[in-house]
Amino acid sequence: MNKKVIVSLATSVALLASPFVNKTEAAQVSQPTVKVQCQTGQVVVPKEVSKQLEQGTINLQWVLKNYGWTVQKPVQSAPSTKPAPETKPVPETKPAPETKPAQPAPSTKPAPETTAPAPSKPAQPTAGLSAFEQQVVDLTNNERQKAGLPALKADTQLSSVARKKSEDMLAKNYFSHTSPTYGSPFDMMKKFGITYRTAGENIAKGQRTPAEVVKAWMESPGHRANILNKDYTHIGVGYVANGNIWTQMFIGK
Repeated sequence: MNKKVIVSLATSVALLASPFVNKTEAAQVSQPTVKVQCQTGQVVVPKEVSKQLEQGTINLQWVLKNYGWTVQKPVQSAPSTKPAPETKPVPETKPAPETKPAQPAPSTKPAPETTAPAPSKPAQPTAGLSAFEQQVVDLTNNERQKAGLPALKADTQLSSVARKKSEDMLAKNYFSHTSPTYGSPFDMMKKFGITYRTAGENIAKGQRTPAEVVKAWMESPGHRANILNKDYTHIGVGYVANGNIWTQMFIGK
């Protein structure tokens, strides 16, 4: 019997018991009574209680407990009222222990969205990229996927150029797309043998994590346009921990 049934049964018994606080008071109530057959004799109960006994909302044990029984031999003939099924009632003073709810099946947990940010440490980063650089690639591709764009392929050679750009900004203490050493990003790519049909660059400084820097870029219209440019096919990322200097280079082949 589960908890809901036990509680329901206890409630119905309490409602019936309230007019008959004890046997003395019950005898003073003027109402029709009936005899109910039991193994040790007969018990006289109010007709209303007999109906509840037939309906199964109370049991014979409860009736005997509250009304007792007469000292006489059981009668041979069956009583006019139907005896309650002889089921083992749950003792009112000792309710069944509550069972712990079953754990939800694994299927109830929603599957992680494919557009969720990549783990902080990719299991298999692209060769030549650090963990942070790989995360920037993954987060960038997540944003492109949300926009219905194909993912960019991480380019090891382009990432090497992007890393040199970050290192140059640290060494020469500047923050600009134009390098005093290499010139514009496009001049720099050509200088290191990068060929492209179209190209672009994003830079940032001070953001401590890949999530922070990609969020900052996505909140800037110009940087966001580079990340979501449908003409780009490859990406390179260069990160220098000293000063948290980030460079993204994009090309379309």
